[in-house]
Formats: sequence, C-alpha cells, structure tokens
Amino acid sequence: MRISGMLLLAIWLIATGLLALVDVNVPYSDLVLALLAIAAGALLLFNQGKLKVKGNLGMIALALFLILTGLLPLLKLDFPGSGLILALLAIAAGVLILLRR
Repeated sequence: MRISGMLLLAIWLIATGLLALVDVNVPYSDLVLALLAIAAGALLLFNQGKLKVKGNLGMIALALFLILTGLLPLLKLDFPGSGLILALLAIAAGVLILLRR
C-alpha cells in the first residue's frame, strides 16, 4: 500500500489541531508529529519518486516547510530567525498553491 504525502499531511494537520485544542498530554506526540511532518514533506517533495518542479513551486515550498517543521524540534535545532523563516515559507507555500488554482 502506497501512502501519499497528502494523506500524511492531512493526518498531521488534524493531529496538530486536535492536540492544540485539547488540553491532554499525549506521550511522544511531539516525536510522532515531527516524524509525520518529515514523512509528508518528503513524499510531497519527491512525489513518490518523481520530483516535478515545473508548476509545483507551492507544493515544494509546502514540502520544505513540513520537513523543517519536523526536523527543527526533532534534532533540537534552534537558530535566530528560524520562526520567521518557517512563517515566510508557510506564507509563500500558501500563496503559490492558491495562485496555481
């Protein structure tokens, strides 16, 4: 069974939203969310083996956002401006995806 990046993205979005709304401490939720984000981003970026750059800049930006969102906390990386970079990347991805529609 092939799992698509969009399916993992949907799961990541739902889980992230639910955990933010519900005041419950779920063991290893940060690790699971980070791994989901990395997997979704990687699958979106490589489109299951075929990198398609032309016309997909929004999806590429989204994939990079997801990978960085997962890697930074997982590897305990923090550098000045990392939040700003992620925010700008998220905005760029959203605008590019909307423009493509």
